Amino acid sequence: MENQKVLLVDDEQDIVDTIKYSLELRGWHVDVAYDGTAALSKARKEKYALMILDVMLPGKNGYQVSRILKDEMEQGNLDPFKILLITARKLDSELREDFVSTWSKADTCIYKPFELDKLIDTISVLMQPAGS
Repeated sequence: MENQKVLLVDDEQDIVDTIKYSLELRGWHVDVAYDGTAALSKARKEKYALMILDVMLPGKNGYQVSRILKDEMEQGNLDPFKILLITARKLDSELREDFVSTWSKADTCIYKPFELDKLIDTISVLMQPAGS
């Protein structure tokens, strides 16, 4: 995991500060965006290994940002990276939740509130090389 870049996207400063600090302690370089539009812009300019993306954002929401970026990756217009959605919102039905998560094309999703250790564990699994 050392020296890999992460784009952390959340509009809640305390969450950004906590996650950023924790990842930097583990050797990650962390860039930050606070809304969907800024996230898209940064993701297109820099090379990231991972985007940690909140769902409820000003402007474009996390589901939309994830879908746009994953489509660009599939078209070969963007170097691929993993997307981890984080959200406090549980949708009204499991079926709808599954549909929206699938539609977003995100690699995985965890729900707030989460333990920081669970986030780190999820990132570790997500970032393992293929075939590990």
